[in-house]
Amino acid sequence: MSPLPYLVLALVLLLIILSTLIRPQTPRFNIVINLAVIFLTPLVLAPLLENMINLPVIASQIIAVVFVLPILYLLDFNLRENVRYTQVSKAKGERNTTYTFVSLLIAVLAVMLIVPVVNRPVLLFTGISLALYLLGALSAILFTIPRRPFATNTMLRRIIVGTTGSTRLLLTSQTWVKMHSQLSFTVPWAQVTPQHIILSGGKNNVEISFTPPLAGESRPQLQISAVDPRGLIQINQLLEPLNLHIIPRAQYAEWLARKYLEQTGSGVISAANLPSQDLIKPKRGIEYLESRAYQPGDTLRDIDWKHTLKLSQLIVREYQESNEQAAIIAVNLSVTDAEAADNLAFNLITVALTTAREKIPTLLAAYNHQSVVLNTAIVEPLEMLRQALSLLREITVVKFADRYLEPADIAKIRRNIRQLQQTDSEPAQRLLDILNFEHRSIEQVARTHPATLALVSATRQVSAPAMILLVSQLNHDAEAILVTAEKLAKMRFTTLPIESV
Repeated sequence: MSPLPYLVLALVLLLIILSTLIRPQTPRFNIVINLAVIFLTPLVLAPLLENMINLPVIASQIIAVVFVLPILYLLDFNLRENVRYTQVSKAKGERNTTYTFVSLLIAVLAVMLIVPVVNRPVLLFTGISLALYLLGALSAILFTIPRRPFATNTMLRRIIVGTTGSTRLLLTSQTWVKMHSQLSFTVPWAQVTPQHIILSGGKNNVEISFTPPLAGESRPQLQISAVDPRGLIQINQLLEPLNLHIIPRAQYAEWLARKYLEQTGSGVISAANLPSQDLIKPKRGIEYLESRAYQPGDTLRDIDWKHTLKLSQLIVREYQESNEQAAIIAVNLSVTDAEAADNLAFNLITVALTTAREKIPTLLAAYNHQSVVLNTAIVEPLEMLRQALSLLREITVVKFADRYLEPADIAKIRRNIRQLQQTDSEPAQRLLDILNFEHRSIEQVARTHPATLALVSATRQVSAPAMILLVSQLNHDAEAILVTAEKLAKMRFTTLPIESV
């Protein structure tokens, strides 16, 4: 019944709407369809009303606009549905208009600006009605939602650096409007669950967990980015739900060590009064260690008669207790930052405390990037723990050159050298020369490195087999440790790096 151009528009709109009913689309697509219907339907209805009812032009255009006002309900419905699928993004400022509101406003302004070009005042009336809807919805949001709608109590927590704590947080919403919110901390070491939540009037429970570093903020901020039910306004608010007292791990470990020393008593036997043979080799244990040739002083019950008859010489079995094997605590006192210094001190004290409690015969070998700092003999456990505590003052922060490559794999280099030695090609020989040069350089540097000097001196004071507990950041000493550990392994010294916890 409309003129031909408007008839085509009507049919296109009808087909689009029917397709959305048959195959439901996303709310964002439906919003676009709603806008098309709102703007195009008056263009179709206005000429029809003029021809059928003989109304004035202005009256027919106003009535045409009134006929499409119910479509605003569909637009409102789809805006509310679209919020569920909209990713709330972080933004600066307490209140910001969303992408959805800006898009709708641009669409309204664009239609109103083309009115003089197409000479269709009905589009102006339609744009005004849609603009009034947007302004009304925006005013209602600003009136009902305060500038800082969320609140919480600040909780005091004590936590050791590197450990994980968790607690339940009550978020209070001071508006009855349901706010689609995204929660996140401004620091990477704190997390909140769930991250997406609908905050409505009253209290809402969330779980937070945190693993603060040494230099972490004591009052981490929780950012709440929330949008209104239609997704027109985004509200950003920062809360401080935690007041953390962060305890350095080194301080905690030192406290444990001193408590252990106090509880164990002040009567300490000097290491000089203890026979070294008693420290290294306690009484006969129950775990089989090895068989060896008979030596004067061995008891007859340890003789292995089966192997004695087979080898035609006296062979004895050697046993040890589980804690009889001596241990060497090797510590690199040079670190790259305060975080590494705290970690090193914690590992050193906890290793020394463990060996002291287990009464494992232990000696200390400490070094830095310049020289050997300390090399002790096997000492009584409590004395060893005291010396480990004294080493905390020797930890220094050093700025090393940045490392871009991983430490050289000595075993791999040697394997490649052996393979290249079997090839006579010129490229292989050139590569062989490079690997030989690298191998000799690493060996030469490792030979005079403080780590090598400290470990070699320490291994001379204990009998193999023994355990080397390495407490190091593996910065300046990485290659030296690899070379020396490989050589000591052939002498039955096992190197065990103490990982960060």
